[in-house]
Amino acid sequence: MAAYTLLQLLEVAVASIVVLIGVLTHSGPVTLLGAGFLIGKAILNILWPEGGSVYQRSLIGYGVAAVFVLGGTIVYHFAG
Repeated sequence: MAAYTLLQLLEVAVASIVVLIGVLTHSGPVTLLGAGFLIGKAILNILWPEGGSVYQRSLIGYGVAAVFVLGGTIVYHFAG
């Protein structure tokens, strides 16, 4: 298994644990943070066929994820 693949699997495992901790502790922001990491990783991999460096794809993926987490946290604050 390539080192990059192993790193991706480790990142997904850590993000999944963050989501699980957020759900078990009933913490919306923590759950959103873990979900944001998973969204960022998914977008990064979805953009792979389009080309570009891993840094460019990471910037786009995790940028979209940051908007999701911040927006979700604001909604959670006012809806809670």
